[in-house]
Formats: sequence, C-alpha cells, structure tokens
Amino acid sequence: MPFLQTSQTSQTSQTSQTSQTSALPDLNHAGGASSTQLSHALNSVSQSFATSSFVVTAQTPKAASKEEFRKLQPLHRHVLMTEALSKGLSISGDHTKVHVEKDGTKQTLAGGSGDLEPAVPDGPALTQIQNRRWLRAERMNEIVGQQADILSFLALAYPMTRDTHPFTMSILDAVLAAVGKLVVEAKFLLNVPRPADVTGGIGPVIRTPAHGATPSGHATEAWAMAYVMEAMIFNKPSQELRLIAARIEENRIVAGVHYEKDGYAGRILATLVAKEFAVRLGISSGHLDTTREPVWEGAGQAGLMKSGKLGTKQAQPQQPNYIAASPSNAGVLQHAMDLSRAELGYA
Repeated sequence: MPFLQTSQTSQTSQTSQTSQTSALPDLNHAGGASSTQLSHALNSVSQSFATSSFVVTAQTPKAASKEEFRKLQPLHRHVLMTEALSKGLSISGDHTKVHVEKDGTKQTLAGGSGDLEPAVPDGPALTQIQNRRWLRAERMNEIVGQQADILSFLALAYPMTRDTHPFTMSILDAVLAAVGKLVVEAKFLLNVPRPADVTGGIGPVIRTPAHGATPSGHATEAWAMAYVMEAMIFNKPSQELRLIAARIEENRIVAGVHYEKDGYAGRILATLVAKEFAVRLGISSGHLDTTREPVWEGAGQAGLMKSGKLGTKQAQPQQPNYIAASPSNAGVLQHAMDLSRAELGYA
C-alpha cells in the first residue's frame, strides 16, 4: 500500500517521493541553500541598517486566503488537506467484517452493504496466486516500482508532474494519505495472514509486509486516486485509468503478497471514499457512481473487462460540474481545488 513507508506507502514516500514532504527545499533562502555561513553573512548586512524605530503595518486576524494557502510549505498544505479529506471518516467492525463510517454513520454502496470481509487463505485462494506466477518475469519492474510509486503509473492516462501540476498532485497525495489511514485501520481489525504466513509454497518476490492482507492497500489507493482523477480531470470513467489501477491491484497478487479478495475489498473501500472525497473537493460526480457500482469481484484487468465497467477509451479532459462551497469543501480544499483548476485549464 504506498502511505508512510509504511512501506508501500513509501506511501507517503509518494508524498516524499514528491519531495513534497522533503524539508530541505523549504529552508532555502531566496538565492541559495541554507547554511551557517549564509546566515552569518545575512546578519552582517542587516546590522548595517540604520534602524532606530519601526514602521508597523497594523494587521487583524482573518481567514487564510487562497494566496496564503499557496505560499504554505508543502508539508503543511499536505497535513491540512489530508485532515480535511479524512475528517470524520473511520473504520468500524471486527475480524469478521469492517465498514466505513462517517461521523458514526455506516456508509453503503448501491446494491450492496459496503462491508469489507476478510480473505480466506485456503487452497483455492492460494491457487489463484500460484496460477499467476508465470507473469512475474514480465511484471517484475512494475511490481518493484509500484512498491513506492503508484502515481507515476496513473499519470500515463494524464501526463503531469510536480512542476506542471503541483496542486493537482498535492491533492492526489492527500487522497493517498487519507485513504491510507483507513486501510491501516481495516487491516488491523481484519488481521488476515499473508500468503507467505500460511504456506511456504508461494515464494513472494518482494518483502511480505508485517500488517494484514485485507484490504489491499495498493488496490485501495490505486482505485481511489483513479476515481478522484476521473472526477477532477475527465468528468467521465477513463478506461486507461481503470486498466492501470486494475493492473496495480493484480501485480500484488502476482508478487505473492495478496489474495484476489484483498483487491476486491480494496475496490469497495476506494469506491466508498471516492464518493465522499468528490463532495469534499466540491465536484459533482454522482453520474460516475453507476460506472463503479456494484463493485465487481473479478481481479485484475481481465476482471475489469468482464465487468462491463471499462469506461471511455482515451477519454479527453473535460471540466467537471462544481458544486457550491459548503462546510465540507470550504477553506483548505476549496483553495486547493481553485489552484488545481487553474493548472487543468478549468479556472
């Protein structure tokens, strides 16, 4: 699950990957990196100012503006956006099943309860992993790369970088962190043993994480970000985004660290939170729900294609319908979305 390597997270290696959470650039001066020598030199110059009194501009406290939000250090923006996206959301249940709650109320899906049930590590579940071992040589680079980086793969559907789309990327970082928190809670409650914990015959090709298997963090995060990107950028289901997310989900099975049902549970969780995240980001995306619900069970790209929920091939960017500011999307998230819309050409 890429979230605070937290390994998959490196998860917030996505946040750090992004160098978003890297502190050093934020300490730089106007023309160069911070150093004791430069600080002494700056002090020497400032001592030469002829200052006997001060001219003070009176300021009164007021709500932070979009421009003030833009100037914040990336880490501070990340913390604020993650909290705004995840506020009131939690996981409740026990080792038999869990569900998402919003302010204490269970969240459900059309045509289903929204419960996440644990994978059963039995013979059939292990055989589904074994039958994919032949894919390992072909997908090894993907498997290793996706341990710490999901977003580079999703960006194949809409090219963007930290330089060209810094606020769009920062929103996706916050989505990753917010959903990652719920994944950790669900994994702990369900406590499903990994394939390597129940048999020596799987031979995983990457390190088996110490936390539980269900839901798959990578599947949850890939689908959640793909769905948020659909709402923010395309305003329609994107076939490419969905194929990429499905492949990321399946690669964890191929690697030998997840069961098929882990990915299914991850898709349920991603579908639930994507609906709520869209509202909090001020995007009207209800028309996308029918293309995601009910959540299909088949794993990977083959399962997606059989589901009939592939989406639009080579979808072109299209401005979404924005909803009026409300307590759920005002302030931090509204500022972030305004800045992202400008990057996407939707301002």
